Amino acid sequence: MELSAPGLQNAIVRLDPITEAHREIIFDSEIEDSIWKWMPALRGGSNLKNYFKYVLDLQKSGAMATFVLFRQSDGKFAGVTGFNEINKIHRRVRNALAWHPPSLTTQNMYLAGQLAMIERAYEWRAKRIEWQVNTRNDYILDGLSAIRPTQEAVFRNFERNADGVWVDKAVFSLTRPEMADAIARLKQSLTG
Repeated sequence: MELSAPGLQNAIVRLDPITEAHREIIFDSEIEDSIWKWMPALRGGSNLKNYFKYVLDLQKSGAMATFVLFRQSDGKFAGVTGFNEINKIHRRVRNALAWHPPSLTTQNMYLAGQLAMIERAYEWRAKRIEWQVNTRNDYILDGLSAIRPTQEAVFRNFERNADGVWVDKAVFSLTRPEMADAIARLKQSLTG
């Protein structure tokens, strides 16, 4: 199975592999106003047009697996998430991004997307899934506390954000047995 294969969903969200057909949905959302707060600077400029092309190019090459999220309850656009740093030989991936429209920025929405991503990584036979998170991004850090990955390091002055500020990144990971535990725990917490 490829990481970007269709058919990824759970009770809360459906994740469709990103394509050109998603351009209008994404560009008509609030993503442009809020995504750059945590996004690293990109070659060619930090704007949505450049980022969308970047993601589609990496998706086609297999270097990234990005998904557009839709709520199962009403089919409404619910965000974007994806993997990068895909290493098939060593069976490891990095959770590259998680963005939800501000009106849907809840821990349940984040955790539903992360549950689907962890399940996909597990099905792909990943040995490791990693997150690199800006140390000031409380939304993602709070979500990770429910997932319970191991914090491995803090990389100081790791990269320049789109706003020009140099940021520290905290590195977290789950190994394969930990993924199975996280999946069970998240399914329980999301179904209550």
